[in-house]
Amino acid sequence: MKSSLVTALITPSLLLGSVAFGQSSAEFEVVEGSTAVLTLTLTIDTSIGSSSDVDSTVQQVSGFAAANFDPAVPPFLAVELPELEFNLGEGTVSYDLFCLPIFGCQTLDITVSNFIIRLDEGGVAAPFKGNTAFFPDSPFVSSFDYSVSGDLVNIEGSNVVPDFYSFGADVFPLKGDELLMDNLLLQTFSFELDPLDLPVGVNNVTIEAQVDLSKTALVGTLESACSPGDFNCDGCVDGGDLGVLLAAWGTAGGDLSGDGSTDGADLGIFLSLWGC
Repeated sequence: MKSSLVTALITPSLLLGSVAFGQSSAEFEVVEGSTAVLTLTLTIDTSIGSSSDVDSTVQQVSGFAAANFDPAVPPFLAVELPELEFNLGEGTVSYDLFCLPIFGCQTLDITVSNFIIRLDEGGVAAPFKGNTAFFPDSPFVSSFDYSVSGDLVNIEGSNVVPDFYSFGADVFPLKGDELLMDNLLLQTFSFELDPLDLPVGVNNVTIEAQVDLSKTALVGTLESACSPGDFNCDGCVDGGDLGVLLAAWGTAGGDLSGDGSTDGADLGIFLSLWGC
């Protein structure tokens, strides 16, 4: 099956320089009740012409992500995503095609099941701009089973579509070591059904997929290999860590007391940990 990007985003390559990942990490899970709006635009080309229609369905979303951060605590400078996966389950959309006065329309239903969108092996990395990380031209793989039934086509099959989509997300510290990943953005992509599966007279079937993840969020717990107060993981609690603590002032980034904020109480704990 051939696949192609619907929108080409031209973004310079991101060079992360000397950023060292792995100072802290988090395993994220999609928050229960998260949904996505799946909009599929169908175009059928036949020997007598072409016709298009669009329909949407709201899908329950499950999934997970693995992330490595630098530095060990917020505010983060960069993030690496070795794993990211969304499972949109099963949904059905309906279309009216080749509509003519008096004769009406040709109807078509498409059911997509086991619809999974995941990062390919190797993952992606990007710097943060504020709380936002943007990953241009990321290697994704979409896999799904499909059933197309109606007046024009009746076929079933499954497919795996590797391609490069741009992806973005915000990461916010919550209370304690919890992190929230939301404001997810996934680029629109398209794919074609295998021409060998199509009946005589149908030349091409193209589906453009837009997955709106704005109501999907993930929550994870930050885990660090560093000792308390050693925010830069150099084995000592010293001036370098003090700079990180002050940069996180008023946020949850340098919270050592467990009250969800970096303040004077955390500074006192930090000073008691001073040394190597």
